[in-house]
Amino acid sequence: MTARSERCVIARRWRNGLIVAAAIFAASAPAHAHHPRPQQGTLIGVEIPAIGHGEMLAVATYRSDILDLARGQVRTDPTLRRLMGFVSLQHFACLWGLVPGSLTDEASPFNECSHAYVAGARALLAHMGTMPGDQSAAKALEARIAADIAADPVFAALCANSSETFDSGVIIGPEWGLAPSHLPTVLTGLFLLALAAGGAWLLWRCLPVANRPASSGTR
Repeated sequence: MTARSERCVIARRWRNGLIVAAAIFAASAPAHAHHPRPQQGTLIGVEIPAIGHGEMLAVATYRSDILDLARGQVRTDPTLRRLMGFVSLQHFACLWGLVPGSLTDEASPFNECSHAYVAGARALLAHMGTMPGDQSAAKALEARIAADIAADPVFAALCANSSETFDSGVIIGPEWGLAPSHLPTVLTGLFLLALAAGGAWLLWRCLPVANRPASSGTR
């Protein structure tokens, strides 16, 4: 493979990564607009109890385990399916928790949406414990999470989002208005911009000279 061909392969991979990143931001940014919150006391889907800031840190480490248990349920019901869908969509809308500080920093524009998907995961686990059949695995995981929370005082911490309940019919997006004052989010945005610039440059280098737009100095 020539050096030019290698550059073209890298450029295509970079372009695909940028498309994925753009899709994530497009899905998350308008989440509030696409799913306006109902009036207080009105539910669209399943009510999801609030989760404390510290409890969220404990439960988040088991999110994948909870979803695996839910997928393995022989018998399902509408509540299970709605909560599973909510957790998956909410995690996506919160950029998969990849932005630094999403879970730990109350000032992060991603903290509220992180509360939402983790609270949804805990509600999903609690619901599985009440379903017919052998739910010993779900109850054992609930007990393990409870033991983790009881063992570390850090997990008792609260924040501004700790009293918020959620609705499985309403997807919560990041609070983009907080982004300019949150350094980790700003740095993540700058990194993505640099990635976009690098990808554009690689694509430009990959184009045959004959297909490149003529410069203003060309006659």
